[in-house]
Amino acid sequence: MSTLTRIAVLGAFLALAACSGGGGSPFGGGGGGGGGPPLFDCTGGSEFDYEGTFSDGKTYCAYGPGTIKADAAYAKGATGAGAVVAVIDTGIDPAHTELDANISPDSIDIVRGDPMTDEDGHGTHIAGIIAGEKNGVANHGVAYDATILAIRADTRITNPTVCGGPDPCSVFFDADITAALNYAASRSANVINMSLGGPAPLAASAEQALIDAMTAGAVIFAATGNDGVAQPAYPAAYAGDGTINVSGQMVAVGAVDKTGALASFSNRCGDARNFCLVAPGVDIISDLPGNSLAVGSGTSQAAAFVSGGAALLIGTWPTLTPDEVVTILLTSATDLGAAGVDALYGHGLLNMDAAVAPLGTLTIPLTDSVTGETVVLEGTVLSLGPAFGDALKGSLLLGQALALDDFDRDFVAGLEGHVIRSERGFGLDALMTGGGIETIESALPNGAKVSVGMSDQLSVARGADTVGLASDASPERQVRGMSLAVTGGDGTAYRFGYGMTPGQLVADAAVDSAATLFWMSGDLLNPQHALVGAGAAFSASRDMGSGNLLSVGLVDQSEVEEDVAGGARIGEIEWAHEFAGGAVLTARFSNVDERSGFLGSDAAGGFAVAGADSRFYVLGGRLPLGAGVEVLGSYTVGRTNMASDGTSLLGDWSDARADAFGVGIVKNDAFGTGSRIGFLAGQPLRVNSASARLTVPVEYGLDKTVVQDTERVSLVPTGREIDLQLAYERSIGTGNLSGWLMMQLEPGHDADAPPAYGIGIRFAHSF
Repeated sequence: MSTLTRIAVLGAFLALAACSGGGGSPFGGGGGGGGGPPLFDCTGGSEFDYEGTFSDGKTYCAYGPGTIKADAAYAKGATGAGAVVAVIDTGIDPAHTELDANISPDSIDIVRGDPMTDEDGHGTHIAGIIAGEKNGVANHGVAYDATILAIRADTRITNPTVCGGPDPCSVFFDADITAALNYAASRSANVINMSLGGPAPLAASAEQALIDAMTAGAVIFAATGNDGVAQPAYPAAYAGDGTINVSGQMVAVGAVDKTGALASFSNRCGDARNFCLVAPGVDIISDLPGNSLAVGSGTSQAAAFVSGGAALLIGTWPTLTPDEVVTILLTSATDLGAAGVDALYGHGLLNMDAAVAPLGTLTIPLTDSVTGETVVLEGTVLSLGPAFGDALKGSLLLGQALALDDFDRDFVAGLEGHVIRSERGFGLDALMTGGGIETIESALPNGAKVSVGMSDQLSVARGADTVGLASDASPERQVRGMSLAVTGGDGTAYRFGYGMTPGQLVADAAVDSAATLFWMSGDLLNPQHALVGAGAAFSASRDMGSGNLLSVGLVDQSEVEEDVAGGARIGEIEWAHEFAGGAVLTARFSNVDERSGFLGSDAAGGFAVAGADSRFYVLGGRLPLGAGVEVLGSYTVGRTNMASDGTSLLGDWSDARADAFGVGIVKNDAFGTGSRIGFLAGQPLRVNSASARLTVPVEYGLDKTVVQDTERVSLVPTGREIDLQLAYERSIGTGNLSGWLMMQLEPGHDADAPPAYGIGIRFAHSF
């Protein structure tokens, strides 16, 4: 025989108003709900005057959704659609215009078998908090597109001792709770809301039904009770019972008010603290039978908020397992009270903003399965070298890529923000590099000589760090590079060193003497040198006679700059011929081996490449015109082969072709002896042909399969930068004054970029 347990609904409410007949809106405005005043005056000083602005732009007198930050979930597309929430309660009003579209046809009065009704009103109120429709009328539920599986399991009795007065009240028998749980499990409910409770444990059959429902895949949220005591009522107390809640799918829920303070009536989390949350439960507006609204208070209402939050998660990510849903809600909660999990608030206040945000490490799947190879999103960066300009700016596929968090939830990866485009700028920071080259030279027999050069820069050492100049620190010279040059009497020369750049290693007889006038002239005349930093170096040259000079050189960046991932190296060979009239023609071949990048680009994570090999051909010359005037020029063409390791988002590369050019004119002794003025124009290195296959994950299936989309993308920039420069230089005593006026058209090879202007002035003095 069934026994009557002391189980009752855990909420009370005050009916405030009823909607007009025929679907009229309580907000006025002829039933549309958009233009009239709210049902309650949110500025009138009433104890129920709580405003909350929702994602539809309307202002309602309800604070609960704002307190749990539901709008953040809505902004990410969460609505609860697809989630089924079983509400074991006093029934539901099936004709309520705020609920009728969301009520499952499987809803049932499991006690009487009669058509669904709600004589008490409690079940309708709770259902409205969970899944009241978002239809522009009144307020809406947390998961406004979720499905409510209403299971009426109460029995109406008239017992002043139990009901606290002469009016009938609802109570629940163990057998009916058992039947309701089993029914919810049989209908594949994702969430079960139990806003009911009492001081005594349930019968063994009901305890087993709890276990069976969780085994079937449901998460259960139960109100802690309204007695203001230290321990939750039953069934919420089972959340702390490792025998019942062995799978971690049951959560006890306490109530807080608008300020986040624990409601005076709310039972504490107590022994269920490890599986306990709190949510709004004081003066909560929701539905009442007869198209009415009411304000209610209790842990019943708080449990409904958390059930709605769970429905938002499940509807957005159906692949989540029940225990993952619980873990996400617990770990994302806003900590209240004592730091960490405590006996009053448990894990804290439900926070849907944090719950729908990525948890753990975001990774990008590289295969069609989440168990396949992945790369960390944060470490996935493509820093394109200046030669690529604004390439990939128009790739829509980058913006569609998804990433997965530790719970295999998919999020928009925002890969377009992981592509960084480098611009050359004017490099004015180089004005203050300081330092110089000190050379010691010694003659050897047979016309040979040895010279040792050392370059340095002024810095301040403090501990292990190098910092800027400061009055309390002593400046000191730091060695930046050294070289040893040996010149033989037979026209041969050898040079060894470290900390040397490619431009320092093999002098370009065609252009260098005139090009030193200009700012960053190497970017136009020998752009391949910028791809390799200073490193260990070797060069050899031989005068072949008849004005011919042959030079070879090698710089290995990785030998010196250990902090540069992979490093790079360059090998060069140059032939130069000087004609009788002083004109010089040079031809140079350079091979650049970049171990982890390509054409000055750095690629890591999902964009990583296995390096690149580039070949550059440079034809240059200098032509004296007389009267101290000379013309110089250079044209560079290059071809780069990318090496892919097969796991990059960018693969199947074509060869990248690039070119650069520069032409200038210099007038020596223009305004007195030792002065020079010149004009230089040209294009820095620009990729004019390059493409790759971009493959990114764009969809995530219920079976945890990943759909990859692919397209051929161009890495050619939209614009073509043209640099113009006017330079002047003159000697002043033992010093030197230099100045530059510079202009860049379509800077960064970006067709939409406005012109850029620069000015530089430098005075160098020898001591």
